[in-house]
Amino acid sequence: MALEATLERLGSPWGRLAQENPVVGFLDTLLRGCGQVMFQNNPLTGLLFLVGIFVNSPLLGLAGVIGLLVSTLTALLLRADRSMIRAGLFGYNGILTGVGLAFFLRWNATLVVYIVIAAILSAVIMIALVNLMGSRDMPALTAPFVLATWLFLFAVFLFNHLQPSELIQPALLSPKAAVQTDLRPLPTDLTGAGITALNLLEAFFRGIGEVFFQDNLWTGVIFLLALLVNSRISALFAALGSIVGLLSALFLFGGNGFWVYHGLYGFNAVLCGIAVGGMFYVLTWESALYALVCCLISTVAMAAISVLLSPLGMPALTAPFVLGAWLFILPKAGFHVLHPVALAEVTNPERIRHGYLERERASTGTGGTIQPTS
Repeated sequence: MALEATLERLGSPWGRLAQENPVVGFLDTLLRGCGQVMFQNNPLTGLLFLVGIFVNSPLLGLAGVIGLLVSTLTALLLRADRSMIRAGLFGYNGILTGVGLAFFLRWNATLVVYIVIAAILSAVIMIALVNLMGSRDMPALTAPFVLATWLFLFAVFLFNHLQPSELIQPALLSPKAAVQTDLRPLPTDLTGAGITALNLLEAFFRGIGEVFFQDNLWTGVIFLLALLVNSRISALFAALGSIVGLLSALFLFGGNGFWVYHGLYGFNAVLCGIAVGGMFYVLTWESALYALVCCLISTVAMAAISVLLSPLGMPALTAPFVLGAWLFILPKAGFHVLHPVALAEVTNPERIRHGYLERERASTGTGGTIQPTS
């Protein structure tokens, strides 16, 4: 992505300080890396994401910071593209890898080493995918996190010093088993079950929080506010994604109500909504509908990939998002009502739309200028 986008609002005191002070500049890079998990190249958004994680779990927050630091330092030591590093594009997969491994494995000293090695790998996979997909102008998304974390989770069954939690125990699904669709906080107990305003609110915000493995309503609230700091459009499509995942799984497909309550059908749809809804396509009413369909597909993909991996005990992670978003981004201008955005021009949805409208006005000769919405 363009260096101009990376150094947004350079005239601000923080931006000037980040340019003049290497320590502040490195901190700025780390915060942007955290923000880039949801495509937000904004240090304040990244800081709020970190706050949200620590609100729910200091241990997961610590694991995320380790992954963020290591993946970013790996890119610096290997002299990756400087503008990519400054934009946080090597940090976001690292923080997800750190949080993901700490979420599915039991804490011990070996786990810390494991996170370090996996975070290094996530940076290597990132640049490999950039080189592989660059000719098609396709983003790597969170594929480096998915590949690195799957590899390290699969390995634990043959490593005695690493203990998997009950969350990744292999389980065979029975095709004849009934799916318990009651919206509920507990897996088997129906205490508190039912389609109530409180349960729907829990499911909605947990769907946003689960992007970082945070099964917490208040963390979801903080994440949504963090998105608002940088982009109202991204916040809107994150909310719409969570709603589409929640409602489609619960009412359209009859998904597991426990999964729905805890946001497990929402977080991939959140990411799909942000990515397709104004980030990699100019926001129009056609691309908005296209993004919502992508969110819907991610719900199906979540169920399908979970079924595929359940005998191995592996989680789907953000693979449904990666698969769905890639499939919806690859057509690009092949659908003539859509206006794809080149990776070098990806900033935030408001600026992308503003630039598009300016070019449209210039091409039609209507003159005048359009004020940015943010």
